[in-house]
Amino acid sequence: MTKVSRFLCVFFGCIVLFATAMFIPTSAAGSTNDASAQPAPTPPVNAAKMSEFRGIKIGMAKDDVKKAIDKDPVVSDDSGFYYVFSDTESAQISLDSDKKVRAIAVMYSAVDASTPKLADVLGADATVKPAEDGQVYDMVRYPDAGYWISYNRSGGDSPRVTIMIQKIDISTN
Repeated sequence: MTKVSRFLCVFFGCIVLFATAMFIPTSAAGSTNDASAQPAPTPPVNAAKMSEFRGIKIGMAKDDVKKAIDKDPVVSDDSGFYYVFSDTESAQISLDSDKKVRAIAVMYSAVDASTPKLADVLGADATVKPAEDGQVYDMVRYPDAGYWISYNRSGGDSPRVTIMIQKIDISTN
């Protein structure tokens, strides 16, 4: 796979991820793995091990993002930035109408020793429910902090990891 086709694959995959995330309800607490399960208690604000990426946090101003990631984005407009850090790591930073960070999606197109694991992102108490093909997914809401975090590792021979940190939109609750 060429670098351009890999970029396009990751970029359009990220767009699909953001579009899908827009339809995830934000009012329930806990994991979305089992719809019949009782909602988990709200974790403390600091329960997530990964609440930022490369110094970028939810609510950060657009200009502060540029300063924190001292690198030109591949794509940049009023809705956000798309960065490529290496052949296997990229990130999309989405901005709200106030030009503040609304969502952070980090994509790892290959899983190796440097790729964060579920416990690295959500902490040791994260719910690990691996499928037979190696897929792992969990999502935790942190209402007190104002965001949710999800971790998704695809299955198969060439797994990919996507980590999403997104502002909880309280106007829809």
